[in-house]
Amino acid sequence: MSSFRVSAFFALVLALLAGCSQAVAGARGPTGAPAPAAAAESFMRLAGEKDYTGMGRVFGTTKGSVLQRDPAGDVERRMYAMASVLQNEGFTIRGEEPVPGRVGAAVRSMVRITHNGRATDVPFTMVRGPEGRWYVEEVGLEAVTSPKQ
Repeated sequence: MSSFRVSAFFALVLALLAGCSQAVAGARGPTGAPAPAAAAESFMRLAGEKDYTGMGRVFGTTKGSVLQRDPAGDVERRMYAMASVLQNEGFTIRGEEPVPGRVGAAVRSMVRITHNGRATDVPFTMVRGPEGRWYVEEVGLEAVTSPKQ
């Protein structure tokens, strides 16, 4: 093989490897969401898709995604449990209000989920994290799991 062919071959291999690493990084993308309602919507959509890793990218605290803090397997198990409780035929995000004592850093919305023909309002708390991204910090699962009165 001539030195030109060897150089061209290695240049092609390097270009392909660079493209692969960019595709993998792009597939991960940023964590959180650009706005509070977008975080809740993304979390619910990912729960419906059973994308537990994706849910973990949107679930977090003011420090960022839980996937950046906890082992992926643990996060996936927690997100699986939450997705199981949040099963629904449809959902809507209703309103947004600041959380007292955390104005500007946290908001609460009600997510109305419909399951088996019954609508339930589930409180979601979203927080602003690094780089202005928003994360679902808390989901009031007791609204779905407590006995109906």
